[in-house]
Amino acid sequence: MKQTVSASPHITNPKNSTRRIMIDVLIALAPCLIAAIVFYGYHVVINLVVCLIFCFGTELLYGLIISKNFTKSGVKQSSVFDLSFAVTAVILTLNLPSVMPVNAWGMNAVNANGAIVFSFDTVVLCALGSIFAIALVKMLFGGIGRNFANPACTGRVFLFIAFGAAGAFNVSSSLFGDMATTGATWLGDKGAVGGSMLLDMFLGNTATAAVGETCVIAVLLGYIYLSVRRVIDPRVPLITVASLALFVFLFDIVPSGIRGSQMFYRTVAHLLSGGLLFGSVFMATDYATSPNTVAGKAIFAVGIGLITALIRAFGNFPEGFSFALLIMNLVVPLLDKYIIPKPFGYVKPVKEKKEKKSKNADGAGGEKAVKS
Repeated sequence: MKQTVSASPHITNPKNSTRRIMIDVLIALAPCLIAAIVFYGYHVVINLVVCLIFCFGTELLYGLIISKNFTKSGVKQSSVFDLSFAVTAVILTLNLPSVMPVNAWGMNAVNANGAIVFSFDTVVLCALGSIFAIALVKMLFGGIGRNFANPACTGRVFLFIAFGAAGAFNVSSSLFGDMATTGATWLGDKGAVGGSMLLDMFLGNTATAAVGETCVIAVLLGYIYLSVRRVIDPRVPLITVASLALFVFLFDIVPSGIRGSQMFYRTVAHLLSGGLLFGSVFMATDYATSPNTVAGKAIFAVGIGLITALIRAFGNFPEGFSFALLIMNLVVPLLDKYIIPKPFGYVKPVKEKKEKKSKNADGAGGEKAVKS
């Protein structure tokens, strides 16, 4: 009889299965997805369907090819049933603009007002991003738990570098008419900030580069749910956000010469703009691409905040979070190598006290005792 032996302690908890965790993450992503659809309309739904289809198909086909089992049993044994592909698809969808036209292709249906009604360009880019994320980042390295970087993040970075697809474009319609756009964010010009602007950023009534960054309330709901369910370490997003606040204040706010209340407003605007909050909650907390120790996670989170602040202050890109996360993902193996967690049940040994040698045991004192 074939037996499977694993390292102790031999404790299993069905509530913490991969599938259960993925379902929790999908539930936490639901508010962000709903907010994106409300603000950007049916384009988000189209992108989501495309990403789901190609993430599912790529992972299933890759698994069948590797196992060389194209039977019904091979399909049943596929990793697609742990739903990790769905999490990648949803996060990738929320990391992209609603519409991404490519000038060289021009495969877009436009209405009388010049707004894009349907973009085949966007469908192709969503498909390419999904295939890249699943095949080259996730499955090529052994599947879930073995990937070197967050698949959705690398899919976004790939599209950004290859096609400029992380740019932002107008959408044709939404539940709010034509008001919702993915366009240049506040990070593009970093102008004066007021209380009403911060409120718009918090509610989602402002342009964003990606649809998932729209509503801060939705991100916070997901954060609370995952924290209560103990799916993520709630300290990682907090340290990441606090680190960015500190470093943008030092590298961007102070050197700009701004004084008074604008120093506070602009710092808060940095936190509410871009993909910082969304990425800190849903990508920086990924089990496979984050450190195993508390100290390692703290360094990891501070590193993300630092690199993001450096890119925003001195780089050519206004955002920077995706690049910062990808860089720190590559540093995780080093953090796990040099910051070693204590073994289960480890007890620190007590140091033995050095006994003082008696002069009568050896030396001059001993010689005198023998002679007498």
